[in-house]
Amino acid sequence: MKNLVYLLFLFLFIGSSFTCHFPNENRPLEKMETLALEVKVEQPQSASSNDGTIYLTVSGGTAPYTIQVISTFNPSQVYKKERVELKKLGAGNYIIMVQDAEKHVLQKTIELHPVQ
Repeated sequence: MKNLVYLLFLFLFIGSSFTCHFPNENRPLEKMETLALEVKVEQPQSASSNDGTIYLTVSGGTAPYTIQVISTFNPSQVYKKERVELKKLGAGNYIIMVQDAEKHVLQKTIELHPVQ
């Protein structure tokens, strides 16, 4: 019985001083936003013109971001920022691949077609 009382004493007075403290214990866990890509397009005026523009804005996920643009007309281009403006584009398909710091990937195909 003495041992049980002694163990209870140790647990209540000494054991309680060995508590763990977590930095965010009083705040709810933050929900991570999903990686997203906003696209705005200005179509080329004709099939032979190179006056189309694609505006890209990345949000969510974890910065920094890598944006890769792939097309059959131009060599692949890589950007290390969250906003990109692609100018002087002709009609065709453009594949956009976005990756965040956590290696989450988003892919979107954008089709530019002539206005006329």
